[in-house]
Amino acid sequence: MSDFQLGHRVTHAPDGRNGFVVGRVQGTGWNKALLPVAVEQSTRYELWPVTQVQLLPLAQQFTALGGEYIPPKGFPLFT
Repeated sequence: MSDFQLGHRVTHAPDGRNGFVVGRVQGTGWNKALLPVAVEQSTRYELWPVTQVQLLPLAQQFTALGGEYIPPKGFPLFT
């Protein structure tokens, strides 16, 4: 759970949507945790189960986090 940092780009494993972390992991029970994520190409903020979230490779992370991804103008809301 501690692998996720603010701004990390992640993907939702069941449906393949990308997003980025906008908060800390929230525990909702003894075996459940939710991660607040802003969905790319949308105005939605969602809570994704940590077990269904995968960190994108380093090359696809923002430059501030050591990656090579430079967001386009209007990110994350571009279409």
